Amino acid sequence: MKIKETLAVSELRSMIPYLLILNAVTVVVCVIIGIVSGFDWRLYTGLAVGNALMVANFLLIGYTAERVVHSKDFRRGRSIAGMSYGLRYVGIFVILAGLLTIKVINPITAVVPLIFPRVFYTFFYVRMHKEDDQI
Repeated sequence: MKIKETLAVSELRSMIPYLLILNAVTVVVCVIIGIVSGFDWRLYTGLAVGNALMVANFLLIGYTAERVVHSKDFRRGRSIAGMSYGLRYVGIFVILAGLLTIKVINPITAVVPLIFPRVFYTFFYVRMHKEDDQI
């Protein structure tokens, strides 16, 4: 299946090295936790599910943003953005709650990857403004 090339897809591609670093740090923490308290495979399944949800959420945000920007009607664009926001978070909640109910994932490692894009953008803009101050 070919993914339609959107701004969100190209942005996600540029984030991949940083996301891999953040995931590596998370895996190291999981290994340390495993050494201290015993191995639990749910830590790693939670991380995998969290990463899949993070990618899906990021792509849906990007797709929705492009639809809203290209919408000719302000009210329609606002309602599209609001519906997308609500549906995305309800979907994430339902998926995580279902997987937690059947004890397949660890809740912490499933939620941690959802903040990775925010961490990336925080450091990206801090670094960008640091370069602006040097000019």
